[in-house]
Amino acid sequence: RGVVFTVNLIHNDTEEEEECHLACGNNNFARGYILEIFRGHFQLPELGPIGSNGLANARDFLHPTAYYESSGDKTNTTDRDDRRRLPYTIVNKFGQKLFERTSPHTPYDVVAWHGNYLPYKYDLRRFCAINSVTYDHPDPSIYTVLTARGGDEEGTALADFVVFPPRVMATDENTFRPPWFHRNVMTEFMGLIHGEYDAKKGKKSDGDATDASGGGFVPGGASLHPIMTPHGPDAESYFANVENSCDGPVKFEGGLAFMFESSAMCRVSRYALECEHREVDYASCWDGLVGSFPRPHT
Repeated sequence: RGVVFTVNLIHNDTEEEEECHLACGNNNFARGYILEIFRGHFQLPELGPIGSNGLANARDFLHPTAYYESSGDKTNTTDRDDRRRLPYTIVNKFGQKLFERTSPHTPYDVVAWHGNYLPYKYDLRRFCAINSVTYDHPDPSIYTVLTARGGDEEGTALADFVVFPPRVMATDENTFRPPWFHRNVMTEFMGLIHGEYDAKKGKKSDGDATDASGGGFVPGGASLHPIMTPHGPDAESYFANVENSCDGPVKFEGGLAFMFESSAMCRVSRYALECEHREVDYASCWDGLVGSFPRPHT
């Protein structure tokens, strides 16, 4: 469940629930979610009336230590030394294209480095969630970990990184706890790291396991709702929550979901459109929803 990133001259160990921000590329293979922006930088959001503490705290962002890797000494050969002398393929991204060259030695044998643009990691379990303690469902911006300013409209971001961590749902009577049905001026890309998402439960099979074919959100999956595309909780989540009186606190610890938001319109790759894992009947998760308001008197 852990990944070791080697970035320039630096080691960075990352666990499942940690985010790793890289200033450059890395030479390891892993599956996960990556958000790349092409202008500006990520920063902590303004806390406003929240005050000095809350959400992601600066003290919890960790920078790795400097690291040097020798190319090996033929007089004292080990398997690791042999690996270091193997040809390395160095891939560089430029102008949205990838270029590569072969190096006869490790690229991490530089003995001096100076700068202030560092990769860092953040443990999502350290996020200090803010939520309602009276009524209503606050905007998900209260779960913003990092933001990159510079959206197309005033008050919007180029990109936001939002996390939905385990947290206590306070007593919030007369409240529909999952996200409401809405359209947004931002593109929303959601992913699930583990567990389940409370607004996309789907059908159940094999005991308590979520059936992805039944509209559920599974770890490693993703959903994309482009700008001004209507969406909201699936039918099962809706019916379960309209019956919830919300008259007592409940701890949600069933999963860890996140969202990338952007004021930019995102293009779906051909690979994603043709992928065998694509849920082609995604919209069926809203089947069964009917009008619940009484007819007006005439």
